[in-house]
Amino acid sequence: MSIGVAAPQRRRLLVVDIGAAGSMVGRVLRWLSLTLIVPIGVALLYGETVVPFLVPLVGGFLVGGALERVCGRRSDQIRGREAFAVVAITWLFAALLGSVPYIVEGGDISAPIDAYFEAMSGFTTTGSSVISDLQTHNQSLLFWRSMTQWLGGMGIIVLALAVLGRTGPGGKALLEREAPGADTDKLTPRLRDTALHLWLVYVGLSCAMVLILYVVGLVDHDHGMNFYNAVVHTFSTISTGGFSPEPRSLEAFGWVAQLIIVVFMVIGGANFALWYRMLHGERLAAVRDGEFRVYLGLLAVASTLVAIALIVTTEMGVLTSFGQATFQAVSIMTGTGFAVQDFAVWTAFALLILFLAMFVGGCAGSTTGAIKVVRIRLAVGGMRRDLETAVHPEAVLPVRVTGKPVRDSAIQGATVFAGIYLATFVVGAILILLICTFRGYNIDAFTAMVTAATTLGNVGPGVTPMASFAPYPWESKLVMILLMWLGRLEIISIFVLFTRSYWLR
Repeated sequence: MSIGVAAPQRRRLLVVDIGAAGSMVGRVLRWLSLTLIVPIGVALLYGETVVPFLVPLVGGFLVGGALERVCGRRSDQIRGREAFAVVAITWLFAALLGSVPYIVEGGDISAPIDAYFEAMSGFTTTGSSVISDLQTHNQSLLFWRSMTQWLGGMGIIVLALAVLGRTGPGGKALLEREAPGADTDKLTPRLRDTALHLWLVYVGLSCAMVLILYVVGLVDHDHGMNFYNAVVHTFSTISTGGFSPEPRSLEAFGWVAQLIIVVFMVIGGANFALWYRMLHGERLAAVRDGEFRVYLGLLAVASTLVAIALIVTTEMGVLTSFGQATFQAVSIMTGTGFAVQDFAVWTAFALLILFLAMFVGGCAGSTTGAIKVVRIRLAVGGMRRDLETAVHPEAVLPVRVTGKPVRDSAIQGATVFAGIYLATFVVGAILILLICTFRGYNIDAFTAMVTAATTLGNVGPGVTPMASFAPYPWESKLVMILLMWLGRLEIISIFVLFTRSYWLR
């Protein structure tokens, strides 16, 4: 009788270059801290203390430099595998850096969990807030609050790629992890030029919006914006973020300013690669883009349905109903989250449409969150094809986008993402409801669902758009922070980090 000898187990090796990843995170953090020079200038202009910004500026620069040095200054050795970890960790560190000004200034947001919530909401362009009284905070802090949304809108990593020089073979993966769907291969031959041009388009649109809002404010002093308001609302609009220094959001401003903001919310919700192409000779790029046309169509349908509900159930006139409905539908679907009135008092049908719009989002390559239009198109196209092939099994029915057939892998990827997104939403809503129930904070199931949807989709407002999330238990705020982080980085990029196959071979 032979005795079998067990084969020795193969030892699994760590395949993620932690040193290179840490070096890149430190490098980005070091340069991100320099953006605090801007609110320092604003503080000096308004005669306010600069300490809330000076502390994180110095601290972030030193910590980032130390991390880069300890890890051997190897940020140019990033590969595709390390890109997942770099992007995920960088956003956690960015929110930590952004939270320090709130803690140092004090007031109603000095608790670390609240400060981190506000900073994460800013950088992820969510717009949810735990501030109870905006009027108690300095102008410079509210400026920084909106500026974090502007920095996070186009992306911290995209900005780093634009200004940092060499990033190694994983540079393209870094860009794709943070700005998925931006057609980076088709813009410019060099990765750094692509990142730089995307940011230049972003800055150019921002400057145009500031100028337009300021000129309108000069003409209409009572209902327009001064220069400060024009800048901070531009930060929050073009990034589809939604922070406002006004307690009642945009209710304080006239219809002209609101109309301008609607236009730029639509622009922010579109693929920025389209605006790049239009500025470089392809004048009809947006018109020819199938995703953009569907995006506009969905905005029109949502606006019309909400307007009909308002006409039937309120005393608003037809024009006012369509104006209010259009603003709110665009604001919610693009994930901006501004409000011109408390839509919590609207009919249930209107609220249902706005709730569903939270899951749609804008186009790929935009500053919006949620599932995004292109994935919805692919998932619906795949389902329709499967239904038709069930009747005609022999038929070959490719799914087409902008007239071109799409690979089955792309359809499967979109469907899987939508499924994971909805599953994450359900788990988040259940956790928020359970925590609030056990902690004695009374919310209903719909409020929990809206809270999960608005944070995961980086939308911002809850059931009551003018209210704060401050009363929620700290454990539920932690869940919301996690949902904001997952939503901004599109979930799968984070979930990958929790698999053994990512770390080991």
